[in-house]
Amino acid sequence: MRILVTGGGGLLGGAVGRRGAQALSRQQLDVTDRAQATAVLDELRPDGVIFCAAVTDVDRCAQDAQAHAVNVAAPRWWAAQVPVLLVSTNYVFSGPGPHGPDQTPDPVNAYGRQKAEAEEAVLAAGGSVVRTGWLYGAGGRNFPSTMGQALRAGPVQAIEDWPVQPTWADDLAEHLLTWPQGISHAVGRDSGTWVQVATRVAEHLGLQDRVRPTPLAALGLGPRPQDARLAPALLPGWRTRLDQLAG
Repeated sequence: MRILVTGGGGLLGGAVGRRGAQALSRQQLDVTDRAQATAVLDELRPDGVIFCAAVTDVDRCAQDAQAHAVNVAAPRWWAAQVPVLLVSTNYVFSGPGPHGPDQTPDPVNAYGRQKAEAEEAVLAAGGSVVRTGWLYGAGGRNFPSTMGQALRAGPVQAIEDWPVQPTWADDLAEHLLTWPQGISHAVGRDSGTWVQVATRVAEHLGLQDRVRPTPLAALGLGPRPQDARLAPALLPGWRTRLDQLAG
């Protein structure tokens, strides 16, 4: 099966590309440019596309029209041209969790609404959807991906009142290449709070007492789901990935 990966320069897209799929970065392929996309499809003739391209800055999605173009219009168009496996998000839910694949989305912010709209379009075209969340991995710039580096540098703020299921990008990449059908969930099986995760990583590094518990409300972020955990949670959990989290 010839698989094309959009968003190949990102954390997840790169992990899929390292496993043999044809991964194109944003610089190589603008998923919103239909002429360019058509030329790529004509040249590569993939049997399917794993759609990793996305604007994942949650607060930007409420303000930037380009976010809707990437998160909604692009996967809708691509799914009409070729079989698409859309990587979606736990942010399509609010709370309480864990949420099952058949549960009706109930997003609380623009990012979640955009991804829920994209899911509906891809499924209507005969594609499939994998929801995930809290990705981390080598080269990532988010909190779990940089946790080890931050702890080595000094004290780290970690959210104390928000449940998470950290998911290693390489584990998810392996799962995506099995091309699951319909709507499914793929997250790490261990849940906890970022304080619990960061504390274990700090202990793993011999850097105790560097974690500063912080309530979510103190960070001044836009709306976030109360509990966006997913079920079933079948990928390896963060407690078995301390070396990866420690960087």
